[in-house]
Amino acid sequence: MIYINTVQTNQPMKAIKTDRDFTFFKDYKPQRFEYPTNEKVEKAIKLYKMKIIIAGQLTGDLKRNNANLFSRSLLFLDFDDIRESEAAFLSKVKDKLKGINYCLYPTLKYKSDNIRYRMVLELDRSVNAAEYEKLLFGICLELGINFTFDDSNKTWSQGQGAPVITQYSEHVSLIYHDQGEAIPTDSFLYKISNSKEYKKEIGRQNAFKKSDSSYNRSRGEQKYTGVLLRDLFNGATAGERNNWWREMTDKLLAVDTPLETIQLVMEILNF
Repeated sequence: MIYINTVQTNQPMKAIKTDRDFTFFKDYKPQRFEYPTNEKVEKAIKLYKMKIIIAGQLTGDLKRNNANLFSRSLLFLDFDDIRESEAAFLSKVKDKLKGINYCLYPTLKYKSDNIRYRMVLELDRSVNAAEYEKLLFGICLELGINFTFDDSNKTWSQGQGAPVITQYSEHVSLIYHDQGEAIPTDSFLYKISNSKEYKKEIGRQNAFKKSDSSYNRSRGEQKYTGVLLRDLFNGATAGERNNWWREMTDKLLAVDTPLETIQLVMEILNF
């Protein structure tokens, strides 16, 4: 099932029934926007105008949050700040994923000197949150592309932007590759779990948790709300304001924060 809506809405996601979720992108007509000239314009487009997508199964009232999202059927990956030529990037994707079904399209901030793409990969079965995050890690390893990975992809109920075009991307065609197969989820998860890179990452995470646990014992246990508030008021690092804003908005939505409260918090933070 495909679910589509805008970010800033009190309405449930609109469900679009498909025989195969991946084919939704084959004939999708991209929304047209003028390239955002500043952060205020960009935020307005992303909040109120640009459609976002979730592929999988939403339950309950179909509102987008972690509790309602039961599973995902497609894997989304954002490529921001690609540090190689566009031709080299596209060639590498074509070579690495020649046997896999994928869709690739430019995102809102795409320019010839600021290459940004969103990738959609077909899975042969639906996955849960833990499996989804592991697959994201594995795809990064598989592609071996020199880029900055947008960590907001890891937010379980994150909605991904549907295809769009601006005056800078109207010449860029959506790439829809459907001559391969869906990712063999179980075998790919097994491959990731046994890779030295993933074991190293798990070791790093465990070391962080151990360090954080020591901090909690000495300072008092930090609950999720406390961590979220800390992240909000720490703010974004230089050059990461847009990614930080998206991630914080999705985290607040994931715990059912009312939209008017989210807007008030962001205004207080002067973002």
